[in-house]
Amino acid sequence: MTATDTPVRRTPRTRPGPPRLPRNARRFLLTVHVVTSVGWLGVAYALLVMALTAQASADPGTREATYALMLSFDTAAMLPLGLAALVTGVILGLGSHWGVIRHWWVAVKLVLNVAVLVVPMLTRHPALVDAVDTARAGLLTDPAQQVLDGSIASVIVLTVATVLSVYKPWGKTGAPI
Repeated sequence: MTATDTPVRRTPRTRPGPPRLPRNARRFLLTVHVVTSVGWLGVAYALLVMALTAQASADPGTREATYALMLSFDTAAMLPLGLAALVTGVILGLGSHWGVIRHWWVAVKLVLNVAVLVVPMLTRHPALVDAVDTARAGLLTDPAQQVLDGSIASVIVLTVATVLSVYKPWGKTGAPI
């Protein structure tokens, strides 16, 4: 390049759809998304261990304490972490090239995350309330098979969502967002 050459300026490339997130914002959101997703999976595993512990115990006090702790985790950790992972995932999808339903793995992960948020709150949570009440009454009957089933399902679904995030299978859906 000589002193008289004028540098060529390229016009920024435009693409349809919402604007992309700036690099630092995307990295921050990705970090929050990964941390909340990993925390959500960790709490799901902890609930599974607690459900197995409660079901294996013959002591009503152990069952009561375990189910009460599970109820606390279900309300105070599963729901907030799941919502945070879902919201950050949607924002990342809208603000990056992955999109929300542009790629099959993202669309499937979105459906799985919504399912693992809604279904346990409609099934496992009421079963936990019943399990706590039954254990407080000193009964050894276990109304909480739904608690164990919901915990197993949550772990499986969240693990599948994690695998999808790593392998990113299938390709594009053809949707613009």
